[in-house]
Amino acid sequence: MQSVKTIRAVERAFQVLEALQRTPEGATLAQLQAETGLSGPTLLRLLKTLTGVKAVRRSTADQRYRPGMRLTILTRDMAPAERLADVAAPWIDELCEQLEWPSDLAVHMGNDDFVKVLESSLRQSRFYLRRRPGRVRINLLGSAAGMAFVSALPRDRRNELVAAARAGRDIHNAKVIAAGDLEQHVASARRRGYSLRHPLYRGGSFNGEPRDDALQAMAVPVIAHGRLLGALNLNWNRAAASEREMAKRSLPALQRAVAGIAEAAADAGLVELLPGLEDAEGFAGA
Repeated sequence: MQSVKTIRAVERAFQVLEALQRTPEGATLAQLQAETGLSGPTLLRLLKTLTGVKAVRRSTADQRYRPGMRLTILTRDMAPAERLADVAAPWIDELCEQLEWPSDLAVHMGNDDFVKVLESSLRQSRFYLRRRPGRVRINLLGSAAGMAFVSALPRDRRNELVAAARAGRDIHNAKVIAAGDLEQHVASARRRGYSLRHPLYRGGSFNGEPRDDALQAMAVPVIAHGRLLGALNLNWNRAAASEREMAKRSLPALQRAVAGIAEAAADAGLVELLPGLEDAEGFAGA
């Protein structure tokens, strides 16, 4: 075997995979170049090949490279949240192709007073939305995704998160709490099967000043085996369609995507692997 030559391309591919394992938050092309020492053209060819065989994926939310689901055949080191993003991405992409407006999969951890965008089709949509791309934080009580999440929780747990939000500094959460009508909106969301932004929230980043971004959103909680994985929203410009029009036109497709993500996550064993999942109630699948 001493005379058998190694295949340099395979060695380089493993350099890339090892670099991605060291950057669980995802890596840019520049970061991978610095980590591996490979030239730009060589690295691009390797990434294209690895993406083609689903060993690597490029997130549509922040354009960073991450290990793909196929690598779980070789290792279980892939973070469960990244596996959720991986199984959700095809459904989110398909939804954007069908409806054209972008969607975000948002997740929640512990007593955070925000949800975090895990995957998104914002960059793929042909429509311009006044929102920063990437894995941004979104307020818990005013946003459609946050409202979908809290609406699917038992009331005692929802009250705990309201208390956590009251102790936080986000002005959007504070305005919703001061309005005193959260439970009315929860009841409406459960009755309709989807949530909307709270009327007092017209836009603005988490912990940032309010600003009218001219958007509206609806969201549906993602529930698998009675456990709450997150929420999937659909964003659109308010001038383009009313809530009633958008629900009639787009809600069935949004619900199909949610069901597909929930089934894929369950099949991948993520209900058992994802840390801190909440019990769900009040929506289909709970």
